Parts: sequence; C-alpha cells; structure tokens
Amino acid sequence: MNMTKGLFRPLHAAGLIALSALALTLSTALPTQATGPAARQLSGDTGRKDASAQAVSVSRVFCPRGTAVQSGGYSTSHWDRRRDGTLRHTVLASYPVVGADGRKGWYASAAHAEVTAHVVCAPAEKEPGLKQPG
Repeated sequence: MNMTKGLFRPLHAAGLIALSALALTLSTALPTQATGPAARQLSGDTGRKDASAQAVSVSRVFCPRGTAVQSGGYSTSHWDRRRDGTLRHTVLASYPVVGADGRKGWYASAAHAEVTAHVVCAPAEKEPGLKQPG
C-alpha cells in the first residue's frame, strides 16, 4: 500500500503554493541560528493609506545602534476591494534603508493596503583594524 499518495492527494496546487509561501515567509522573516542568539525582530509603525487614488501607505523600522540589518520584509492588512469583491493590493517597495542619523533599517510601501515594515537586527561585527568603543 502506497501511503504517501494518500497523504498528498488533498494538497492540490493552490494549497501547495500557499503552504510553500508560508514556509518561505517564516524562514526569511524570523531570526535563525545563522544570525545568532542575540538577533531580534522589530516591527515599524503600520503605515495608513493616504488619500490619493492609489491609497499608498509607508512604514519604516530601524535597528538600534551597534546592530546591523540581517534581513527584513513587510506585512499588509486592511486591503481595498474591487467592485467584484476581490482583494486588491500591491507592494510597491521593500528594501534596506539608512536613516538620517545613520542607523540602518527596513522600508516598505504598498498601494490599497496598510503596510508594516519588519527587520531582523543582530549585533554588528567589529571591523578589523578599527578601534571599537567599549
């Protein structure tokens, strides 16, 4: 009797894609052994949709001083609906950013949804040959 055929039959293409997307999101958004035990995940303020026709929202989050960006991403919520009832939203940008004060972090923007930027920060490695403070 082939048990694996019976186990995977209920997972059609859409279910498999959704499961794969969830696994990829969790594997890239959460701190791992590679970032070390001191790594931590931070989330920015949720960007609210503006009054433009595109209903754009923006979010930023920065790592504390002495830490470096390991990875980042975004999440969306409160999507607009089309006339036919389907959800519509577009992620416009998601990338590392440097603030005016020199701290590094993550930026995200979306259209027709509220967006929240997320970043994983880990202690910055000391550069060889440079004297590091305390």
